[in-house]
Amino acid sequence: MASQAEDPTAFGWLNTTDHKRIGRLFIGCSLLFALAGAVTDLLVRFDLASANGHTVLNSDTFVQAFTFTRDALVFGMLIPLFLGIAMYVVPLQVGAPNVAFGRAAALSFWGWLISFGILVGAYIANGGPGGGWDDGVDLHLLAVAGLVMSLLTGAICVAVTTLTMRAPGMYMDRTPPFAWSALVTASMLVVSLGVVLGQIVILYIDHRYGRVFLEGNYGIWSRIDWMYRTPQLFIYVVPVLGVAAEVMLAAARRWVFEPLALYFTMGLVGLFGFGAWANFGITAEGADIVDGLEGIVLVGLYAGALAGVSGLLALLGFTVWQSRKWPRPNTAVLAAFFAGLLVAVAALIGLIGAAVDWLQIAGRGIDGNAPLRMTTWVTGQQSLLIYGAGLLGALAALHWWAPKIWGRRLSELAGLASFAAIGGGAFLAWLGPTLSGAFTEQPQFVYHDPLLTTGYAGLVDASGAEGLSVLGAIGVIGVLAGLALVVLNILVSVAMGKGAEAEADPWGGLTPEWLLDSPPPLGPAEALPELTSGTPLLDAELNGSVAAGEREAQEVPA
Repeated sequence: MASQAEDPTAFGWLNTTDHKRIGRLFIGCSLLFALAGAVTDLLVRFDLASANGHTVLNSDTFVQAFTFTRDALVFGMLIPLFLGIAMYVVPLQVGAPNVAFGRAAALSFWGWLISFGILVGAYIANGGPGGGWDDGVDLHLLAVAGLVMSLLTGAICVAVTTLTMRAPGMYMDRTPPFAWSALVTASMLVVSLGVVLGQIVILYIDHRYGRVFLEGNYGIWSRIDWMYRTPQLFIYVVPVLGVAAEVMLAAARRWVFEPLALYFTMGLVGLFGFGAWANFGITAEGADIVDGLEGIVLVGLYAGALAGVSGLLALLGFTVWQSRKWPRPNTAVLAAFFAGLLVAVAALIGLIGAAVDWLQIAGRGIDGNAPLRMTTWVTGQQSLLIYGAGLLGALAALHWWAPKIWGRRLSELAGLASFAAIGGGAFLAWLGPTLSGAFTEQPQFVYHDPLLTTGYAGLVDASGAEGLSVLGAIGVIGVLAGLALVVLNILVSVAMGKGAEAEADPWGGLTPEWLLDSPPPLGPAEALPELTSGTPLLDAELNGSVAAGEREAQEVPA
């Protein structure tokens, strides 16, 4: 069946089924939502840095701002940003004419966008977990369900593209690293976020019609906040590892000596990131009954994720060492390297925290100390993975694939400034709450008592964590500055046409998308490369079939 022709006018963006347009829509909107989430997070952190109670927010808005920050940064930025990049890049990498189920992919974007708008409306109307308007609380639950279903739909489209629409001759163990990482994330999202939908249905029915087991509106957050915590966050950042592998291998001009190890280590991170079982509302009450079983399982999950990330980084490092040359330190290379490194650091920090908590639960630690999972130690982990690994990985991906997505390079000077601001800001945003949770036992969130929740700033002040909260707020300011630079860079380089026009392969890439024009035309290509591996350009160089700088591929009808 012939593919639907793309309308080249502005109206075509509304009814598009082309993966390139859908990917751009996801990327642009998710960056704007990232700014909104970071601004709200800054307000929360400033509120916690005062010794005089609430200063920026008040007792009625503090809880909503806290929960909106997590909603916006995870479902508004982290997942959809990499989904948009995958939506654009993966079909090009596997030799597919379009993403599978083009209309469903378009539906995933518009459903996500509308659901996020409803989510914002619910918070404005005093809804959300802890909100004072019951219908607004219900509206929040429906909006989160819409976000989850929309993102799952898009993830399924990407996964099916990778599994069933690869070019003849390209087997799964020869797919490019980013396409494989997108498949890992999509698969784990289907498994884990399906649990979210079930929980939301139960929460909605209970809150609207019965309130049998919820402690008012405040009981909602304790049953869904595992979506925003580790180990679940590791699933969302697996594409960061795919980006790091793409960039580092291209810089080394080599392929890994054992491809299956590359895919296996990425799969391990996704597998050990399954956090649906770690619902705090279930495990908190019964941890002592099983003598710390949940705690030791959590230690095992962090250990497995750390092993996967460490194995991948070691594999990439050995490959670079084999090349006998250091990669050129541009924005993509620096951001990709440090993003992958931060995933490993986050896994190590999580392992330490889980081990300390397990020793305490099992009766072998110091009695009376608050478990780290109840303190801002968790906020530090979130900052490290979302602001650090997530945004740096996205920065690397945007600079690496900007020529293919928009046909122009992004400014290197602005990119390096963004890297410094986001990297330094993420470090401070992690350091402040981590030290505060470890040494002052600053609570991460108070679930059960509304009076304690609204008086959260007072608890922080009493704990002596004010200075550390200020440190975290300064870090968020740095992240915001870096994000603003990224958006400004895209506007100036792409929208205003100031960026250098890119040729087909400006970086000396290895994977199939660099065989195509930059950017590829709208709609399915008239001809696609004939592929037998995920590194056709490297294969051609090694076989001596093309000279350096002359990269042409045999073509077959799309």
